[in-house]
Amino acid sequence: MRIAYVMTVTGLLAASPAMSQVIIQTPNSDAARHEQRATQDRAEAHWNRQEAQRRAAVGDYRGAAEADRDARQNWHDARRQEHRAQDESGGIVIGR
Repeated sequence: MRIAYVMTVTGLLAASPAMSQVIIQTPNSDAARHEQRATQDRAEAHWNRQEAQRRAAVGDYRGAAEADRDARQNWHDARRQEHRAQDESGGIVIGR
């Protein structure tokens, strides 16, 4: 009986470093929505950046500056949505 007890305790001590961090994730539709919005914002930023280059190529520098400003705003929005998706991923971390 003592041997079984010793073996159990030894097994638990040996496995404890591997079990030092437990992550429980639940599906969260908000995270998926934020990720989708981030993808859309990145696509809009890419399109606005191309529009800025097209306008600059024909000499419309004011229009190019506006399109470039819109592109930067969309990139900023995409980053914000990515952070929201990470924050709302539904993960619970135990024992960091």
